[in-house]
Parts: sequence; structure tokens; C-alpha cells
Amino acid sequence: MLKIATKFAPDEPSFALAWRAGFRYGELYLTPEILTKVNAIVKTAQNYPLEYVPHFPNKKVTKTTAQASVDLYKKLDCKAMVIHQPMIDQWGASILEWHPEIRFAVENHKLTEEQFWEWAEKNPGLNLDIEHLWKFTLQDAPLPQVIEFFSKFLDRYADKLNHIHLPGYIPGAEEHRPMYCSRDLMYAVWPLLEKKQYNGLIVSEINKQYQIFQDLRMDALLFEGWQLQQKS
Repeated sequence: MLKIATKFAPDEPSFALAWRAGFRYGELYLTPEILTKVNAIVKTAQNYPLEYVPHFPNKKVTKTTAQASVDLYKKLDCKAMVIHQPMIDQWGASILEWHPEIRFAVENHKLTEEQFWEWAEKNPGLNLDIEHLWKFTLQDAPLPQVIEFFSKFLDRYADKLNHIHLPGYIPGAEEHRPMYCSRDLMYAVWPLLEKKQYNGLIVSEINKQYQIFQDLRMDALLFEGWQLQQKS
């Protein structure tokens, strides 16, 4: 079964909001400052039995911060860690020394098509950000072209795909909107992932202004409705 998740900073109100909106999977936004409170995060997270994936900080990372990320990963029994390319290039070897079994999910960013395939080939595990793929790599191409490209990617690299960012992107609109803002994209992507038996998280990575009950619940309901359609 597909796992729809939301991304949030690991504070008590955000945990509670995600749970109340119907999410049972979450990606944790992390900064060096947040990671000084690993024990408190774990204590709060244990009150909400979600499956978690941490997002390694993007800047100002020290050895202490990197080790704290690994500590959080272990204590929450995570199945993947999202990390950006510069950070895995800098910290990947050290992280593997501290936790050899960690599953990286390296994110794609502003890549050309050639660079995209290089990213997919060279990294040990992948976080496919479909919004980045559509906006930057495919330059807001028509949706059928995006889905064809995505399908080709799955055929080649489904075994390395550990995580997905899937906000509701539409060409010309702002980034990081809720899933329900792009239903056609969701209805095209979800069946392909289900067919491949993808078991990582699919994250509605949304901006702070959308992290309210109404928008989160709309995303959860969209997915629940799609699931019911598949069973009917």
C-alpha cells in the first residue's frame, strides 16, 4: 500500500496537526538548532506512532549535527534519510561509518536531463522530487511528457528509489502547494508507483502557509478517495 506523508518541523503542535489531519507517515524538517533536541523530539514522536523519515539539514552542518541526525534516525527506526547532493558529498562517508545500514535518499534539484540521469546513476539511494523534475529538468513540459519520463525513470531506478517529494505542482504556479492543487498529477503518479510496489514515503512537501488542518486534511482525503476508487 502506498504511504502518503506530510513534512513538518518536529514540534508538538505539528505532530498533533499531522495526526489529526489523518497522516500516519511524516518527513521531519531538521536544522542544526533543531537537532540539539534529539531526545525531546524522540519523546514527542513516540506519542504519535507515525513512520518517520528525517531530512538532513541543508547548511551549517558540523560533525555534532551530522551525528545527531544519525542518532535521530536510529532512535525513530527510520527507513530512509533525505539528503541533498552537497551534503552527501561532504558527510556521506562519515554517516556510513556511524551507521553502515543507513538508506540514503539523495534529492534531485536544478538538473538538466543529462545531469538528472547522472544523479540517478551515481547515488546509492534516491529521493525523487517530482516538482523539481517537472519545473527544472523538464522545463514545465506537458503533463503526459512528464509522466512518460517518470515511467522511464521507474523502469531504470525503482530499486534505488527510497523516497518521493510530490507536492501539487502546476506549471506557472508557485512551488510547494498541497497535493490536491494538482489532482491530475497525483492520479497519474500514484498508479505507476502502486504498480511498481513502491514502499517508501510519498511526501506532500508544502510551504508553511499550507500547513493548516484544512489543507492537510484535503490532501489526506484526496488520497483516501483515490484508494476507494481503486477498490471499486
